[in-house]
Amino acid sequence: MEDGRPDFEVERFEADAARLISKLAAELREGTWRPSPVRRVEIPKPSGGVRRLGVPVLADRIVERALLAVLDPEIDPLLLPWSFAYRRGLGPRDAVAALTEVRDTGATWVARADIKDCFERIPQWEVLRRLREVVDDQRVIHLVGMLLDRRVRGGRTNPDDRGRGLHQGSVLSPLLSNLYLDVFDRAMLEEGWRVIRYGDDFAIPVTSRSEGEQALRAASTRLEDLRLELNTGKCHVASFEDGVRFLGETLTASTLAASEMLSHPTETVVYVDRQGSLVRVRGDRLIVVDGDESLLRLNLRRVRQVVCFGRVGLTTTFLHRAAQRGIEVVLLTEQGTLGSRLTPPTTSDPTVRRAQYRAADDATRTRRLAAAFVDGKIDNMRVSLLRAARRREDGDASAAAERLREAGQRLSDAADLDAVLGWEGSSTREYMQGLRRLLDPEWDFHGRRRRPPTDPVNAMLSYGYTLLCHEAIAAAEAAGLDPMVGFLHRHRWGRPALALDLMEEFRPMTVDVAVWRCISTRQVRPDQFTTEPDTGCRMGDDAKHTFLAAYEKRMLTLISHHGTGRRVSYRVALSLQAKALAKSLLDPDEPYRALRWK
Repeated sequence: MEDGRPDFEVERFEADAARLISKLAAELREGTWRPSPVRRVEIPKPSGGVRRLGVPVLADRIVERALLAVLDPEIDPLLLPWSFAYRRGLGPRDAVAALTEVRDTGATWVARADIKDCFERIPQWEVLRRLREVVDDQRVIHLVGMLLDRRVRGGRTNPDDRGRGLHQGSVLSPLLSNLYLDVFDRAMLEEGWRVIRYGDDFAIPVTSRSEGEQALRAASTRLEDLRLELNTGKCHVASFEDGVRFLGETLTASTLAASEMLSHPTETVVYVDRQGSLVRVRGDRLIVVDGDESLLRLNLRRVRQVVCFGRVGLTTTFLHRAAQRGIEVVLLTEQGTLGSRLTPPTTSDPTVRRAQYRAADDATRTRRLAAAFVDGKIDNMRVSLLRAARRREDGDASAAAERLREAGQRLSDAADLDAVLGWEGSSTREYMQGLRRLLDPEWDFHGRRRRPPTDPVNAMLSYGYTLLCHEAIAAAEAAGLDPMVGFLHRHRWGRPALALDLMEEFRPMTVDVAVWRCISTRQVRPDQFTTEPDTGCRMGDDAKHTFLAAYEKRMLTLISHHGTGRRVSYRVALSLQAKALAKSLLDPDEPYRALRWK
């Protein structure tokens, strides 16, 4: 930089920012803008060697940021859910959590590798070809091409490397590298290998050492097709028993991922299903007893909700204390249906509910909000299906996921609420049939059946959706909304329509995950269920306890919430989405954005 100060260029630009930005915009509009060479900077790596950066001038960085704002919403939704680097709301912890999740579903070994000099070797012409497949604006592609082709000031280019490499230091390079490496991710998935990738560093979960070596050979072949190669010095196969090193953490057979630790102690939900038991308080402690047997003692400060199944007694003192502390009490039948709620008095601004009622009477806003809920649900079902299909060689699951993606894209053409409901129904059937193909026939699952549930899978789904519905009701009320007046679900007597709306995007990420995890780990078995002609399929006590533990664990799992940028549990995210909906209702120009699973 001039005078040696790194801030000099910024200070000079700020002094005349309005004119310079206007001049830059005019040049871009007229097609006369040309980028400047990047400045070569070398940063020592902790492991030895140097990382070579190409730092753009300030004007180029402004153009790059504008392009990123246009390209990221187009490219990011196309990436597979196991690509975690350089994506908003995702980070190393999410990649480690994904590896932990597949460990818990049966993987015992991991093939570890990274890509040699990835940014420096990616062919620019192939990046542009891939970009043309997803972006139809030739002006954008031309601008990206010029930025890729910038020369490096102060550096020498090997003739063999011309046309290769993405400038590390450009904000566009991470997005473009993800777009290019997505071809690798998909090629590996088609061969049956799930690649959990963070930039150029990746892990492939497998079930044996020999399978891991086979996966590395497949990865080497697929990367050669992309004119890239493995860093052979860092390729190895490790077992969880010995420990797998990934992104700075070592995962063993018993490691608990950070994302599954309790996000806050006050989020605890107490489930009481022992018939004839009693919930009482003593001092600041909640106590559950069955005769002379003490079942639970817990400080009231840690309790946010008490869910009682069937014949469970509640002392008057406990009910008063729960009301004082804002603890919600949910009363369900022994089978987990027909519930009611005891909630403390709440006060809220009626402005939000008045806005909600006006929006519910407006067909256009109702359709727009309903489409937002369904769009989030379809996208999350797509990701759920891909995650559930850890090893599929026939491609059925991937094909079903692609059909769900196409359905989500066509939602914008839905002319009215009935059309939105049609896409929601057809997509849910596609999703359920995709999951049916992944299940062992012993589960006798043929699709969603609710009243009554006809098989163990539907019994767990119905049970979990009831719990989630009560949480959505509480979230809606806390946001000042009326849980009975919805947009996707039509309101009628006794139906919490808005709570059902809020649930839609969360179903695949929470309840469905808890069900599939119980099944895939064999923690729940079909012989733990009974079927009666009138009540349908019911969980036995052992299955119920296991499922409740899996559901609670999932609701406390940490994720990145896009709207706030915070790491929160799914339970807190549900409340944040209800508040986001309230904000959207108050300001029609503020669209509601569903929480998406990446």
